Amino acid sequence: MIKVEQNNKDGMNISGKYVNVNTDGHEHTKKTGMSKSEKAFLDNKKIFIVHGHDEVSKYKLKDYLQNTLHYPEPVILSEVASCGRTIIESFEEETENAGLVFILLTPDDFMSDSSMRARQNVIFELGYFIGKLGRKSGRVILLLKGMVDIPSDLNGILYIHIDNGIQEAGEEIRKAIEAI
Repeated sequence: MIKVEQNNKDGMNISGKYVNVNTDGHEHTKKTGMSKSEKAFLDNKKIFIVHGHDEVSKYKLKDYLQNTLHYPEPVILSEVASCGRTIIESFEEETENAGLVFILLTPDDFMSDSSMRARQNVIFELGYFIGKLGRKSGRVILLLKGMVDIPSDLNGILYIHIDNGIQEAGEEIRKAIEAI
């Protein structure tokens, strides 16, 4: 069994499916457990993870989405080859087909008043995705860890708290996705 990231010989998109190729050369495809969870917003769309310096939360979220909820591998910009592009060019191109975004708001930067804030790239990308996908779409899911200073423009937006880890917040994450 092999994971395929392309179209089959008939032009059908078989990305994210597993293909068994029999000795007679015929292929049979089987989807990986996304049945009801696979929605129109993910049809040829990517899941994107925005993060700061909290590597553990980033990889725990990636693992949870792939191995527990059985979604395709999320895009993490820092893991994508730059191919000679600037950071903003990579960001624009890689986010072009984003259908669902997780924003990890983690306490990464110390402020002069002893408060903590998320990385500025995280706040920038949060604003970008709210503008691109729409605040009310539900496709931008905010995951908050610890006491993080949040821009006042975001007051009133609901967060999923991940202080006890991604697995502990897993049911809330699953419900947020299914509510879309």
